[in-house]
Amino acid sequence: MSKLSERRKEVQEMTQGEAQKEIKELRLKLFNLRLQQQRGGVENSRVFAQTRKEVARLLHHLTELESAE
Repeated sequence: MSKLSERRKEVQEMTQGEAQKEIKELRLKLFNLRLQQQRGGVENSRVFAQTRKEVARLLHHLTELESAE
């Protein structure tokens, strides 16, 4: 099984609180990456897209949890 499908399973098993905590951490990571990019310290710019996609995945999961209630 690929890393992506494993991560999707992890996201689906998260509770609402865990997902919100993870979103906060990922948004902080994006902020720090932007600061590093301004200083020229980011070598792999693909990390930005991967992190944004992960945030979107978690937000979608939160929406599904809220609609299920």
